[in-house]
Amino acid sequence: MTAVESELRSIGELARASGLTVSALRFYDRSGVLAPARVDPVTGYRWYTEDQVGPARLVAGLRRVGMPLTGIADALRHRHRPGEVHRLLDAHLRRLEDGLADARRELSRIRSLIDPEETIVTTRLVLSRTDLAAAVDAVRFAVGADPGLPVLSGVLVEVEPDGVRLVATDRHRLAVARVGGTVDGPPVSALLPVASVDELRALLDLDGADGAEVVVATDRVTVTVAGRPVTAVPLPYDFPDYRRLLRAQLGDVPTYRIPFDAAALRAALTADGVPVCHRAHEGVEHEVVALGLDGRGELRLVDPNAVGGAVDVGGAAGGAGGAGGPDALRVAVNREYLLDALGSGDGQLVLELDGPIAPLAVRRADDAHAFSVLMPVRL
Repeated sequence: MTAVESELRSIGELARASGLTVSALRFYDRSGVLAPARVDPVTGYRWYTEDQVGPARLVAGLRRVGMPLTGIADALRHRHRPGEVHRLLDAHLRRLEDGLADARRELSRIRSLIDPEETIVTTRLVLSRTDLAAAVDAVRFAVGADPGLPVLSGVLVEVEPDGVRLVATDRHRLAVARVGGTVDGPPVSALLPVASVDELRALLDLDGADGAEVVVATDRVTVTVAGRPVTAVPLPYDFPDYRRLLRAQLGDVPTYRIPFDAAALRAALTADGVPVCHRAHEGVEHEVVALGLDGRGELRLVDPNAVGGAVDVGGAAGGAGGAGGPDALRVAVNREYLLDALGSGDGQLVLELDGPIAPLAVRRADDAHAFSVLMPVRL
């Protein structure tokens, strides 16, 4: 052993100190996640510094909870930026929770296939009437209207152990909202036709009750407010696996994460003379606007026809992409779709994106479960 090696930990010592096996340490070296401080040029033996014990323990913990390799690498790279790591952990926890809820729903379906004569199981929920109304409003705009794609002509209702999630998409945008509540019964899902969703939304405007009672069965969904029920028959289609689409399109840690004022952006988008260009899709012409960053990393509207004059829409820079110049980013999006994603509320929202041709997400700053995803427009 050389004098240098005497100050280092062997791979076996690091394995015992971190909880990783020797083979796992070799794997993370080959993967570029946790490289040794020194490799003996003759024997190939790996040596590590004392400072690598902490990162190795972090890798071991993430490995135990099933974090993917890319997530482990990102967490290790950002370990001195707790906010970034917490976002990674939150995203992974949501994946685990979603996977468990999907498994419960699928097992319930399998049981019904095994014993079709079994008594129909219903799930009952008690939700806030106003919260459910807000959730419907947050996704209704994204329901598809293409008669050739009837599977997109409704709102997916996914019952979870502690609430319900609503999802809608028309291929060009996707909206997700969630309402917490009391749930009695197994996780289930139903695809409600848009006409029934609109009838349900009108029911939620009734005064006289704070709560909405929801009963979800295989063949129907009934919502009751102030003693008045609305019953919907679910559509007989399998809604697309939106979680897989989100995982494929949106990274755990976006390149740009930009807080902005919703009312200010809405005002800028609807002001006279807002710079737009026109693009046709499937024979229909749409107005397109472009978003960019100013020198402080704050959101602004830019001319989609040429890099130039900007309209400040307020907000504060944040996230990995906070810094940048006026021409660092230019993302074009359908103006009507962006206004729909902003909704009618005020307050702070967060724009997340990875570049000019990647989908962008508009999130509520106070609710990680409520967001809209918009497809960009090529300029």
